[in-house]
Amino acid sequence: MHVEIVKTLAIVMITASVVSIVFHRMRLPVVSGYIMAGILIGPFAPWFRIVGSPEMVEKMAELGVVFLLFSLGLEFSLRKLAGVGLGAGMAAVLEMALMFWIGNHVGRWLGWTGMNSLFLGAMLTISSSVVIFKTLEHMRALRSVFGEFMLGILVFEDILGVCMLGLLSGIAMTRQVNFAGVLLSLGKVSVFMTSVVVIGLLVVPPFLRYLRRLQSAEMLLIGVLGICFSVCLLAIETGLSVALGAFLSGAVIAETGVRRAVIRLIEPVRDLFSAVFFVTVGMLTDPAAVFEYAVPIAVITGCVLLFKSTACALGALLAGHGLGSAVAVWLGMGQVGEFSFIIASLGLSLGVIDPRLFPIAVSVSVLTITLAPMLLERHEAVAMRAEKCAPAPILAALIAYGQWVSSLRGSRPEYGPVRVVLRRSLLQILVNLLLCTGFFLVAISLAQRFEQNLEWTQRLALLAGYVSTIFWFGAVMVSLPFLVAIVRKAQAVAMILAEMATPASIAPGQAQSFRSIVTTIIRTTALTLVFAWLLMVSALILPPWPMLAVLAALAALLAVLLRAPDSHLLARPDHDPRDF
Repeated sequence: MHVEIVKTLAIVMITASVVSIVFHRMRLPVVSGYIMAGILIGPFAPWFRIVGSPEMVEKMAELGVVFLLFSLGLEFSLRKLAGVGLGAGMAAVLEMALMFWIGNHVGRWLGWTGMNSLFLGAMLTISSSVVIFKTLEHMRALRSVFGEFMLGILVFEDILGVCMLGLLSGIAMTRQVNFAGVLLSLGKVSVFMTSVVVIGLLVVPPFLRYLRRLQSAEMLLIGVLGICFSVCLLAIETGLSVALGAFLSGAVIAETGVRRAVIRLIEPVRDLFSAVFFVTVGMLTDPAAVFEYAVPIAVITGCVLLFKSTACALGALLAGHGLGSAVAVWLGMGQVGEFSFIIASLGLSLGVIDPRLFPIAVSVSVLTITLAPMLLERHEAVAMRAEKCAPAPILAALIAYGQWVSSLRGSRPEYGPVRVVLRRSLLQILVNLLLCTGFFLVAISLAQRFEQNLEWTQRLALLAGYVSTIFWFGAVMVSLPFLVAIVRKAQAVAMILAEMATPASIAPGQAQSFRSIVTTIIRTTALTLVFAWLLMVSALILPPWPMLAVLAALAALLAVLLRAPDSHLLARPDHDPRDF
């Protein structure tokens, strides 16, 4: 057995070394060279099979994921995560919801079944943490503004991806939306992350300081790896991702005083196994499948490059980042990673998706993670061209908006009460939105049950074909008080933010007009995102477009006439915005 291990490692390392040198001389990403090396020695190579045991390489690649995510945690500490948390989380939710919706509709457009389309949407939601980390490291941009923002998005994607696996498992086994599975996954993630962070910050720093006083690099390395693999094992036993465990252990160690020493010690091991990981990705690629499924691969790849990157860039702009950072995020985030393999494997193991979906997912992933590093390394030239081509008023507005967002994050004492009000208002909006989302998910589940029950279809022949429409409109009616509350609370938040955004130097006669314009922009943007989210959530039971327009107009009329006491309570402002 040891001969097989040595032979496999020798072939992998020699091939990866030669091909990566060629790619480096051609000024192409080294990551792409590793993938090409895997294609050359993989089981789908057109000449002969060089590596005798691909399964062994895959197991070593799992170690590569552990070391890379551990290194990501070391570079991206808990303080940095808190600093970019809100903006990165907003961008992650926005792009994951959009890609899930687009993937589902693209699958249906290609003529696939509902379950295949559902899994396709899930596969397109999560980017490759490994590829982006390696690319940023190669560019020496890990601590840049756009680099930290991209890494923050990846952290939230991994967290939400774990919840998505629980949801997909429940849907695949029951053919219905499983709320218990979602809540269980959320509970597991919350308890696990809280326990690791709290216990880790209490136990790990004194332990590592003790090891450092021994002045032994070997003992420090063994102790750090012991912590890393212990947390990974705990994540596996809890039913969570090993990548999440590796990242959290690195983030906890980053809060100690030995971070730089640990990074120097871990780099050689990380580089070894990360090369093996990318070679494994290449070995999973079947060149014949690219030609056999060329049309769906091209369509899906185009959607990823266009919509996923655009959603992340929009999230960066909303978080107050400049045009240059948004361009970098746009170029780097247009890819899907290894998590899509896990989702495809889940569907195959449960027998709910077509086997052809796996090679399509692998091909799209390989194409996008090959293109993304090449595009990201040219972000400065693209950003300069974008700044030259963009209209001057838009650039000025983006700069002013970024400065305003930065002022909100500042420590000026007069903003203290305002932040309290804003947090409370945003929390109320979030709670109301989650309730509306729950109503629509319940409506989807009930509609699917009624449509699957032939007896109900025969008894209610007049309702045949309209079951989804009825349940969608019913969910709208139940959600109306909460939607009215969201609208009123969004108005209050917009007024507060407009008051804060008003420059002190503006003329008194123009202040009211300025506040009115800013209030309208903020309110319109927020409500557009809310209603777009609800449309994506209810995509499975949306009525046809003409009927949707009529029902939406009727619901809007009822919302205007709605004066229920509950809605006043839900939307009651805590403070008058003019008090600030």
